[in-house]
Amino acid sequence: MDEIQLIISCQNGDRKAFTQLIAFYYPYVKKFLVKLTSNEVLSQDLIQETFVKLIRRIDNYNVKKETSFSSYLIAIAKNCYLDHLRKNKKIVLGIDDFEIADKMSFEDRTLNEFQLSKIIKEIDSLPYAQGQAIKMKYLEQMTLQEIAEKFSTIPKTIKSRIHSGISKLRAKFANQ
Repeated sequence: MDEIQLIISCQNGDRKAFTQLIAFYYPYVKKFLVKLTSNEVLSQDLIQETFVKLIRRIDNYNVKKETSFSSYLIAIAKNCYLDHLRKNKKIVLGIDDFEIADKMSFEDRTLNEFQLSKIIKEIDSLPYAQGQAIKMKYLEQMTLQEIAEKFSTIPKTIKSRIHSGISKLRAKFANQ
């Protein structure tokens, strides 16, 4: 069975398909999270959380989209790690540029962590609707439609809020 058929079977509730999908992607997710966290125990917890979220959100994946399933799954894993960092009041690493190279030095990682903490702080200083829309879009990987439903509005309004918020962030950082 090819990957797309397997995903469609999962979306139709086939438990065997989920077992196959998880078995296939488990090493890939494990390698990503172990490299990211440098902590085997934490990685195991995050792997489990990643696959639980995948099971709950498998219907959100569009097999006809250009985004590969592996990218979708890594985004879920990354968000699980970001959630863990936030819950434990640690500095968050990267929003869009999250991949950490093996050769990245401690100084580079520390600088990235510091810069991202400044970005998160500035997002929190935006008007509530703008800040939340940006967080939902880029941290939670929600679609404009999903965010619009949360705010009881239309996607065009959410797109405008995100654009306006990002413009304000750019202006703040340009002045620093």
